[in-house]
Amino acid sequence: MKKKPPGPVTTARTPENVERVREAVMRSPTHSAQRHAVELGMSKSTVKRILHKDLGFHPYKMIVQMLNEGDYQQRSAFPELMLEIIEENDAIIMMSDEANFHLNGSVNKQNF
Repeated sequence: MKKKPPGPVTTARTPENVERVREAVMRSPTHSAQRHAVELGMSKSTVKRILHKDLGFHPYKMIVQMLNEGDYQQRSAFPELMLEIIEENDAIIMMSDEANFHLNGSVNKQNF
């Protein structure tokens, strides 16, 4: 078996750095990991590793789409317009959405 060469073990995930990252996140929780890394003088991967492994934070995407006042009128006008078009043209409308079905039984419902 090969042994590691003797010498000090260098790690960036020291208790002091973990505490620095914790304080930085508590001070400004809306900042990105990259911005915290620049402010703390650490690498981005180190900050991400500390946030994930030591502090238990997980990345996520916040999707926020607010309705404006004009949206309510537009949302109620569209189905009425579609009903008019269908009745006038005596048409049949077929709608679908994308979903991927796999042989193992799982379904990718991202666009479902």
